[in-house]
Amino acid sequence: MSIDVNDEQVRPSVLYAQVELLIREEIARDGLQPGARLPTEAELCKRFGVSRSTIRQSLNRLEIDGLITRTRGKGTFVRRNNAVPSSEPAAAPGRHETRPALIHKMIGLVFCARSDTLQMNILLGAERAAKSRGYALMFGYSGEDQRMEEQEIERLLRMGTDGVIVMPVSNVTSTPGVQLLLEHRTPLVLVDRYLSDLDTSYVVSDGFDGAYRVTEHMIILGYESFSYITSGRELPSTTSVRDRYQGFSKALEDYGMAAQVKPLIPVNLNDTRDVERLITARTTGQTRPNAIVAVHDAVAIDLMRTATTIGLVPPDDYAVVGFDDLPTASHLPVPLTTVMQPRYDMGFKSGHMLIDIIEGRISQNEKLVLPVSLVVRESCGAHRIVAERARAREDASSLQVAA
Repeated sequence: MSIDVNDEQVRPSVLYAQVELLIREEIARDGLQPGARLPTEAELCKRFGVSRSTIRQSLNRLEIDGLITRTRGKGTFVRRNNAVPSSEPAAAPGRHETRPALIHKMIGLVFCARSDTLQMNILLGAERAAKSRGYALMFGYSGEDQRMEEQEIERLLRMGTDGVIVMPVSNVTSTPGVQLLLEHRTPLVLVDRYLSDLDTSYVVSDGFDGAYRVTEHMIILGYESFSYITSGRELPSTTSVRDRYQGFSKALEDYGMAAQVKPLIPVNLNDTRDVERLITARTTGQTRPNAIVAVHDAVAIDLMRTATTIGLVPPDDYAVVGFDDLPTASHLPVPLTTVMQPRYDMGFKSGHMLIDIIEGRISQNEKLVLPVSLVVRESCGAHRIVAERARAREDASSLQVAA
């Protein structure tokens, strides 16, 4: 069990949350009983490869949540059993038999993965909202597996959570875990994406508008040939993927380029031949290279890395834009133009929405779509193109004066 602290996507502000989740998972997985002693701070530092201050911050959160106790000079101990054995029959959802002592109000949060900048920032926002309203926050992750998602939701219900925030697994339109929450009328908010077959409350960013704006930006810059790409793992059944593709398509249609709208293109981002074909397939007479809109930053970054190995670099040989504004996006050899999602705000607002539902302030089926921002950097060639246009205007003005 380790964290890659050299990963550019791991920010210090979310590192402690990842350590906390790993410790929490270990307690649950190993079925540690109340009174079981955890490793020392020094041992945890060595295990996770992080600083002592990060470990202490993680342990502080676990102690506040009632999962551990710490005694000066003696060590850190499990306060209660957090395990959920798969062979144990599920307790009736909604029973509060295992709510931690001293915790009177509690919400849950289930993520897809544990080492993801988007999700960690959502976690921080949700935690802030929960604490501001006097709630504790418990969380886990599904590993993009529907069964694991259901198990995590069942675990949170057995712990006595009053409601749950879920980032549902990708590429599905419904999940058993979310259906379970609906069946038992448990307050629920989906975050980042929603499930098109289920009517639930949700907080998402405006993927349609973000994709529309970044595509429109490329059209205004003068690009004539467009491709929208995925790695093949992102399917339109994921609402965030679908909304972005629809925004891309609508921008082309509005600017009289409907013929450019093609089905989603999965690209083997590790295959130089696939990447080269995508980049160099230009139409005769094109004044600018191909413009590529990636479903998210990770796809754009992988494309750029593979293209570099065969000597193709944006914006000279192609233009590329992403979605998410990952921490790495601004630090690439050619910084990536992208769309920034309000990650923290999604967590903060989903936390408040859930608590408002729990407390009867709003209905169960609230929908909130948050605005996004276009972040222009070098990968789309904007700065160069604007400079070229300025020079052309100056030259034309000089010719008029001379005439």
